[in-house]
This record gives sequence, C-alpha cells and structure tokens, in this order.
Amino acid sequence: MAAIKGLSCTLLCASASLRLQSSARLCPLLIQTRNRNLKKPRTKAPHVAKSSDAWSKVVKHKTLTYKDRKAVLSPVFLSRVPVDDVWIRTHYPRPKFPLEECLVRHKEFADPSMLDNMEGLVYADMELNMKTNKKTKFLSNVKGTILLPHQFQQPKDQKVIVFCKTEEDQQIAKSLGATFVGCEDIVKQITEGLIDKDDIDVFLCTPDAITDLIPIRAQLRDKFPTKARGSVGGDVEEMWKLYTEGVSYASQKETDALARLQIPLGQLKMPVEQLVDNFQGYVNALCKGRAKTLGPLITQIFIIAPPSLERFLLPVEDYVPGYEKTEVRKAEEEESDSEDETEELTANKK
Repeated sequence: MAAIKGLSCTLLCASASLRLQSSARLCPLLIQTRNRNLKKPRTKAPHVAKSSDAWSKVVKHKTLTYKDRKAVLSPVFLSRVPVDDVWIRTHYPRPKFPLEECLVRHKEFADPSMLDNMEGLVYADMELNMKTNKKTKFLSNVKGTILLPHQFQQPKDQKVIVFCKTEEDQQIAKSLGATFVGCEDIVKQITEGLIDKDDIDVFLCTPDAITDLIPIRAQLRDKFPTKARGSVGGDVEEMWKLYTEGVSYASQKETDALARLQIPLGQLKMPVEQLVDNFQGYVNALCKGRAKTLGPLITQIFIIAPPSLERFLLPVEDYVPGYEKTEVRKAEEEESDSEDETEELTANKK
C-alpha cells in the first residue's frame, strides 16, 4: 500500500508539472521571474561648497558687452575710455556728443555735396520711462501739442470743428477756416452719424459750450477737447494757432515700462541756435509737472536726420531735469565758478 501511495504521489507531481509547462507555453507572461539586485545601493555624494575666492575671481574677469543691459549701465563699463582712434565697440560705451555738435554733424552730411538734404527734418528720438511708484502700474502714452519758439514748414491739411455759442466766436472761427462751426446742431449731427469723427482732426471748444458736448464724449474719446491739452479756451485765435501752427506728438509703447517718442526739431537749414531752442521747448513741455519721486522721464536721446543712418547719442543728464550730478560734473562746475570769481576779482582790481 505504501508503494501504491508513493507511486500516486509521483504521478500527481508529474501531472502538475506537465500542467505548469503547458500553461507556460500558452501564457508565458503569467510566469514572472524576479531578478535580485546584487549591486550596492547608490549614495549621493555630499555637497561641498566652493570657497568665496573661487567664484569671485570669475565675476572679476567677466567680459562686459552691449548684450547685457546691466553690464552696460555699470559704472565700470561707463568709465572705459578708448586710447586709440579705432576700438571694438562692444568693449567700450557709446560716445556721447553735445547737442550742438550733433546738429553740426548732421548739417555736414546733408550738404549738397553729400546727401543734399538741407530741406529735410532733424528729429530727437527719445526713450521714455513709464514706470510709477507701484510695480504693477505704468503711465499711459504721452500726447500733446506744443507751439515751438521757431516755426518751420510742415505739410498740414487739417479739418477742425469749433464748438462755440457767441456770434463773435463763430465769425472768428469761420474766418480762420474751420470746417464746422456751431454747438448743439453739430453735436446732433455727430450723434446721428452725419459727421464722422474719424474725418475730423481737431475739436476745439469754448468754455460756455463744453457742457453741451457731454453726449458725444464717449464717441470722441481721445479727441474730446480738454483744457490740459489747450483745446478748451476763451481765445479761439490762440487755440487755432496752437493746433494749426504747433507740433503734435504722441509716444508709442514698446513695453509697459518703456515708450519711444520721435519729435521734429526743425529743418537742417535752420540755425543751430534755433534748433537748440526748439529742443529745449520739447524737454520743458514733457517734464513739466513730473514728480521727483518718479525720477527722470527721458532716459535716452538720439539725434537723427533721415535718410542719413547716423544716430548721435546725447548726454541726457545734461539736458533733462531729474538726474543727480556726478562728482566729475560737480568738480567741473566748481572749477568754472572759481575761474569766474577770479576773473571778477582781477577786473575789479584793475
């Protein structure tokens, strides 16, 4: 009996092994072999900080180029002065010239023997700082109209509407050449669409008619007359002169914190002194009422005269209010003041 039991056990084991082999052939994925990882576990090497001498030397020997704006504005880079007449531009700051010298150079390029462009205009290409005291708020685009001290020829074909009530103001506006003159009747035509606001360049208004313009305020938007822009006033002739003989300017934003403004100074045939006066008039108008806490509005100025490709950089701190005087400039001014005092003393002794 024991032999029979042993034989049955062996037969059962053999049949079980045959079943496993057949199931492995049919479904090989059911049997998974597990390989033991006999390698040692990986351990991360401890971090060892470099000494301060190792990384400070790298900063000292770093090459400063125009691509890095912070490097360009660093005092180390700005203090570099080329020794020879020829130098690599990326290794030195861009040279700056006084306004008078920039204008003289453009006049030389516009000479009849070269570009023959004395009738052309010379422009001031400005970079404006639109930041405020809050990091998330920025100034809107700068717009305005200015009557320059020295006029120059500009092609203008403007359509002007003058809102006024008195017969005297209406007659003056008609004599000056206004396209439409009136008050309530003009407002009605604009609301009904008979007069397209996009066809009109300038809207002028007297103080007694400003309340009648409230229904069309949303339609006019930026063209709505305001006292700040000089389009509301009691003198119709003065407003007309400002907008027909003056120069209008408007900045364009490149980013939220940066804007670009290009304004004409005059024709190249004009004397340098007149062009300088026009430039100063622009600067005074732009920086008027600027809060000191915001810093200077104008951060960079180039003098250009198309079609010439030359762009001359101005020392903006010498022409724009809001910049602190450097020690070099203070020393130069003190020397000039001391020289003037010595000259006065010598003159008084004689």
